[in-house]
Amino acid sequence: MKRGLNSLATIASTAAWIGLFGTVLGVVNAFPASGADKATIMAVIFDWLSQAFAPTAFGLVVALTTMWCYKYLRAEVDAFDVEMKTAVLQLTNDLSARPG
Repeated sequence: MKRGLNSLATIASTAAWIGLFGTVLGVVNAFPASGADKATIMAVIFDWLSQAFAPTAFGLVVALTTMWCYKYLRAEVDAFDVEMKTAVLQLTNDLSARPG
């Protein structure tokens, strides 16, 4: 039942960083427009910067959703593990208490 939980944890921990990397690349690409007047340069830079923050937003959405799923499934697996241990102890007690 624990299969796949490590993959969810990996996705949750790396998605935000990949989004941040996309934003850094977008910011770096926003600044080469330096051959025009000041208003044109500012318009181009702000357009690129607004597009550059999309990968971070997407990475955060993916990371938060995946982390929520991971924590939920991990809690379910832990609860099932406790339930199975309790059932084994109860069965052992019932079998040992029977008159032989």
